[in-house]
Amino acid sequence: MLSKFILSVFVLLLGLPLAAQPLAGSSNEEQLLAAADSARVTYNWTVALDNYQAAYDKNEDETLLPLIAQMNYELRDVDAAIRGYTRAFRRSEASDTTNNIHRFYFGRVLKMDEQYDEAVTYLQNFLQFNQDTTLDYLARTEIEGARMYRDVDREAGEVELELLDRSINSVWSEYSPVLSADGNTLYYATADASEAIEFTDANDDGQYVRIYSATRGEEAGEWEKPEELGREVNRPGVHSANPSLSADGRRLYYNRIAMNSNKVAEAKIYVSDVDDAGWKSGNPVSGINSDDYLALQPATGELFGEEVLFFVSDMDGGFGGYDIYYATYQGDGRYATPVNLGETINTVGDDMTPFYFDGTLYWSTNGRPTMGGTDLFYAAWNGSNWSEPTNMGPGFNSSVDDQSLSVYGDGLVGFMTSNRPGEGRSVKSKTCCDDIYGFEIPTIRANLVVGLFSEDRQPLSNGTIELQPIRNGEPLGDGTQKSRDDGNRFDFGLSLETEYSIVASHPGYYPDTVEINTLGLLENKSYEQVFFLKLDPAANPVYDTIEIEESIALENILYDLDKSDIRPDAEGDLRVLTALMEEYPDLVIELGSHTDFRGDDRYNLNLSKRRADSARRWLIAQGGIAANRIKFQGYGETQPIVVSERLAERTDSIFAPGDTLSEAYINALPNNEQKEIAHQLNRRTEFKVLEGPTSIIIRRDIIERAIDGPDRNSLPQDTIPAISPMSTLHGKSAEEIASLPILQFDRRTLDLGAVKQGEKKSFTYTFTNVGQVPAQIMLIQACDCTTVTHDNTTVYQPGDSGTLEVTFDSTTKDAPEIIGIDIFLEQSHPVTDRPVTELVEYSFSIAQ
Repeated sequence: MLSKFILSVFVLLLGLPLAAQPLAGSSNEEQLLAAADSARVTYNWTVALDNYQAAYDKNEDETLLPLIAQMNYELRDVDAAIRGYTRAFRRSEASDTTNNIHRFYFGRVLKMDEQYDEAVTYLQNFLQFNQDTTLDYLARTEIEGARMYRDVDREAGEVELELLDRSINSVWSEYSPVLSADGNTLYYATADASEAIEFTDANDDGQYVRIYSATRGEEAGEWEKPEELGREVNRPGVHSANPSLSADGRRLYYNRIAMNSNKVAEAKIYVSDVDDAGWKSGNPVSGINSDDYLALQPATGELFGEEVLFFVSDMDGGFGGYDIYYATYQGDGRYATPVNLGETINTVGDDMTPFYFDGTLYWSTNGRPTMGGTDLFYAAWNGSNWSEPTNMGPGFNSSVDDQSLSVYGDGLVGFMTSNRPGEGRSVKSKTCCDDIYGFEIPTIRANLVVGLFSEDRQPLSNGTIELQPIRNGEPLGDGTQKSRDDGNRFDFGLSLETEYSIVASHPGYYPDTVEINTLGLLENKSYEQVFFLKLDPAANPVYDTIEIEESIALENILYDLDKSDIRPDAEGDLRVLTALMEEYPDLVIELGSHTDFRGDDRYNLNLSKRRADSARRWLIAQGGIAANRIKFQGYGETQPIVVSERLAERTDSIFAPGDTLSEAYINALPNNEQKEIAHQLNRRTEFKVLEGPTSIIIRRDIIERAIDGPDRNSLPQDTIPAISPMSTLHGKSAEEIASLPILQFDRRTLDLGAVKQGEKKSFTYTFTNVGQVPAQIMLIQACDCTTVTHDNTTVYQPGDSGTLEVTFDSTTKDAPEIIGIDIFLEQSHPVTDRPVTELVEYSFSIAQ
């Protein structure tokens, strides 16, 4: 089952049609599923994905969600796979074994996204119910890798990869890069490098993987346009891949591969000699090829003083998955019986892409603890045994798949392939396809170790170090910044012949800066820099003691004129209040809201009640505080604020301590700017301790933040629609939400009142897309007692409205409850990549 992964760099390319479609004209779900299952069996992931998705769209059968996610996993669309598995496991209990194998895949793909802790959770859950010994080994290996590499410094590697230019790398996968003996020609395999192609079947005429060569240009790092090798190598009617050259460059080994749809049916190793006219016709390698197994990825080498050919195979007698073998060259184009490299090299996983150089074997595997998908390893040959394999570490390896390493010269230059996200172009997703990278390991290396301490020599966690290349004191491009909350040591790799500025900072301390340089180094050097930061006295927290029945103004919970919505800049105080109530679990408070004097008395009283209730609902919905711990009261304009000494300081002495901001006082102020500040200070919410401890202690600075002046007190901005706290867009910046739909509902909450047990109630929520981009609902979730009717295929253009038809069945209910309905949109936050989510609620009591 897992052994197919060895071929992923080959099959993946064949499984990525530009225009794959579901079963043509089919309206029958059974036909769609049959087509999907058939494509999945033959590794035609994209056709399977499209048909599973089409079947799911017909009736939203949630049993298809894991299969859809798995197809995205196989296609290495990491983001789509995570979204799919998140939906699939959203309601799954830890004891549910229905989709247990998909916990394994979910763990793997989370690891590829560097969500190591979450990956370990799913892999451990998988192991609780797994009965397969191979999967047991692989899952435990994945867990070990996640724990080993969770906190590894990604920039600590001694190599810096360079993506080869677009003359080599296309939107498809490129793989198995090898260099000619003279160092001027690069051989590799890919699909048609000159034009985009559309695969419908991997054996269709003209849609074959071919071996190409590219000549190094006169400018450093430039490659000429690749040329497809002739028919002597790229024989019509089969796929040609996995090129490898003998040490003298006179023989080219490669695979000819026949496919059954997108599944490799036959793979044999061929060899072509070269003469002045070019590569001669290929011949099958004698002694290695067989109709009973696949022989892949040839690589020349030497063992026991004899020339050998390494290759990968699934022949019987291996350790599991695909193993690396060697066969000794006997002359006249014949090789001896293949020999397995043994359990020092091979695992129950897939061991692949071997390359031998100067007594060292390089290969990739997913059968050992890795940083993500497949990692590159190496082992040295001492004449009789292999050393223990060593992971090649950060730089060479990433959180996804790294393979096909080849090295040349003194072993300090070479090539490899990776599907890591970056500057490459990919046909499906940022991690779907392999690109070729070149590298050169410097013979002289420099690194920097920074220690962060306080002035009294105590280590400081939660610090930040910024490393910035400079010239004549001016920054050069982007620097590197590192922060950590679990230690005070920071490691950096340094470039040669470079000047740097190092800036150390920590909350509550003055920053410090030093400069270093790597100019003129003649040998390896490790720089050490220790910072002893001075405490910033202004950052020392001051604590206040709050007595019972004492009102404390949450001076940052302010409201726009004639509005009761919680503003984004008010959420900080509400989070502080949430933390305070969590610290004192028996605390009961009153939230009291006030208005300015504009508007009539009755209207202002009702407005203040709405404001207090808005803050109360935020604490319940966002903070998770029990409703019975929060009372609320509206005071209208009856209690203008009395300026405290601290508030006078914070408003730059516009107001004096003891001033009451009454109507007469405000009308006497000299200008409209001061009047608006006074009005807004009156539009406030306070909290009062009603029950619980007789006194509580709170840091003054966390509820007192500077009042910024007129901009803070401006009227509502027309450019940003009001966003409910029951939306995940609430509190986001204008830049974040500019490219997202914004749904405004006619109501977010509904009280059904008393309902008889067994009675059904139907009602609606109406919404409008007030954003600037189209909106589409992906998924609606609620409890089993709630049925929501909506056509999720509808796309709502800006200004369009829609309706959710809801039916509540009270049969299983015997107590009051608030029911939430989660609405997931197809669109995702650009920062978190999580779907935009809207929440509406309804409540009820049970009639006696």
